[in-house]
Order: sequence, then C-alpha cells, then structure tokens
Amino acid sequence: MKKLLMTIGLCAILMISGISLAACGESQSPETYMINLPTSSDYTVESDKEYAEPGQKVTLTIKLLNNEIVIEDVFANETACEENYDGTFFFMMPAEDVTITITTNQLEEVLSTNFVWLDDDNLYTIATAGEGTFDGDTRDLNITFADKQGMTIVKSTISSSNQNVIPKNAIEFSPVRDYDINGSSGSNQIVKGVVKINPFLINPGTSYLTMEFANGNNSTGISNRGTLVVKVTVVAYGELYFESVKETLVIDLFSELQYQTGDTFCLRIGDSDHVDGSSNPVYVDYVLSMESGRRLTIEFDYILGHKFWIRLVEGEVQPDFQPGDIEQFVFEGGTIEGDKEGEYTGFYNNKLMYMEADDRVTIDAQRNPALDN
Repeated sequence: MKKLLMTIGLCAILMISGISLAACGESQSPETYMINLPTSSDYTVESDKEYAEPGQKVTLTIKLLNNEIVIEDVFANETACEENYDGTFFFMMPAEDVTITITTNQLEEVLSTNFVWLDDDNLYTIATAGEGTFDGDTRDLNITFADKQGMTIVKSTISSSNQNVIPKNAIEFSPVRDYDINGSSGSNQIVKGVVKINPFLINPGTSYLTMEFANGNNSTGISNRGTLVVKVTVVAYGELYFESVKETLVIDLFSELQYQTGDTFCLRIGDSDHVDGSSNPVYVDYVLSMESGRRLTIEFDYILGHKFWIRLVEGEVQPDFQPGDIEQFVFEGGTIEGDKEGEYTGFYNNKLMYMEADDRVTIDAQRNPALDN
C-alpha cells in the first residue's frame, strides 16, 4: 500500500512539473509518420498502412485504369520504390512524412526492329473461346527474327498492360527452329517464334503486349535484342467481323450429258482460312438448279484474301461425311472471267481464290471417277 501511494505521488509531481507520460508505468510508443498517396484518373493506389514507424515496410498496390499507359517509376519522397514479384511496390519508412509520386509513360506500338518483327498477316483483334473452340486452340501472333543470327537460345519476356483482358498466365512463347520449317535439311537456329494466347483465359477489352527478345547466345549489341509493343483487342466469341464482298461462281457441267435443265444440286462453299470466333460461317450450303447451257451460277459472300473450298453433289442435301475439299467433282483449269492483269483469280492448290470484288469465275467440272466405282 505504501509503494502504491509513492507511485501515485510521483505521477502527481511529474504532472505538476509539466512532464507528461503516455501512461504511468508504461513505455512511450514510437513516433509514426504519414504516407500521402496521389490521385489520378489513370490509376488508383492503395497503401497497406496510413502511418508507419521508421524502418517499417510499406507496400503499395497500384491498379491502372488506363490500359494505354505503363508505370515507369514509383518514388517515396526521393527514394525509388522496389517492385515485388506480384507487381506491387514497397519501401522502408523513413523518419519523416512520405509523399508517393508515380510517373507513367504512354504506350506506343512498335511492330518492327532490326532484330525481330511481327509478321504482316497477324490478327490483332482476337476472340474469346466459344462453342467452336477446342482444347489447345490458341490465338497466335507470329514473329520473325533477323537472318544470320546463329541463335539457338532466345530469351523472352512478355507482359500485358491489362491483366483483366489478357492475364500473364494466358501468354506463352514458343521458338521455331529452321528444321521445324525445312525438315531434316534445316539447322537448329531459331528463325521465328509464336506468341500463343489462350482464348479460355482472356476477356473482352484491349491490352498492350510488350514483348522483349534477346539472343541467348550473344547478348551484346543492339542488333541482338529487340522490344515489340502491340495493341491487342479481344472481342466476345462470334463478334469477330471480317469484311466480305459479293463474288460470282459459275460451274459449267457441259460434259455431263445426263443432266437436264432444272436438275438440282447442293453446293457447299467453305472458308479454308476461317478464324475461330468470327461471325463468318465455316461453310454455307446452296441449292442450285441447272440453267440452260448446263451452268450453275451462285453469288456468295467472300472474304478477300481467304481461300475457299467447294463440294458439289447431286440433290438438295450434302452428305454427312466430310470427304475433303473437292471430292464429288474434279475441277480442272476452267475459264476465268473478270481477272485483273497480274493477279490470280481461280483455283490454286484446289482452293478457290478471288483478288477483287465483283470478279466472276467460270470453271469446268468433270465427274469424279471414284463415284463410278
């Protein structure tokens, strides 16, 4: 009791003397300092602490609202913050208030460098997976490396500016060696590459892919490394549109004497270059009647630059089996109308091709001898 009275008396003396304690009998808490966060229409930033003691680790989470920019630097006062493996940033709290500063850069497309470039026929609008998508299907971006690199090892880093649209785990890079293209006569030099995007893991929107490549055999010199930046737009399955034009196909059956005017045929026209997720059908069936002069004529929607296959059968329905591109009739040579000088219109490797809108192709058809067996 006497000891307790002495403690109370000591506290009273200290208070009268102007000396304050956080609590009599307890140690004073360390001083903390404030963390001031910036605001922006381009991003949000959150801190795991509002105040921190000197030496404490502070973690910052930055979410981009504008997917056409990239974070360049993050500073806590004059000290650069370090980046964690998960994309967050951190710094150690100093013995003063801290103001966070974030600098960003506008992303701009870079489709070609001296070392590596994106192929001209790539599609940068792609579709998510849908009912026609098979396991293992990918949306591919093809790249080419400069000749005579002697590169057998390539280092690659690929990042996406919008993880909600194209997350990191949806992207894979596969090198292509010379022997993959030319067989046993080719070398093991890496000459091309494929950036594969998994359609089951992506969502509609836009994202910039930044792709860094370097020669793993020789990392020195600007000619042995390159960075590509490309904007990729993702649409929902079935909403990938390709412009089509009206084309005319005439099939001449003059050699088939058993056919008469008015006889019916089913013509299937299929897109050999069909893109999964597009609004254009894989094929369309047309029921045609024999005209005078023993000709069948059809006007159909054609995507310029694509190759199409056709299959003609007697009657109004195509068979259930899929015998291949051109099976029921053999189309050879034929006459070509509406052809432009220096351009090819007609059949190429058993595929129907047009070069311009409003072209008219007339082909001769002969019955497939296999049908007579």
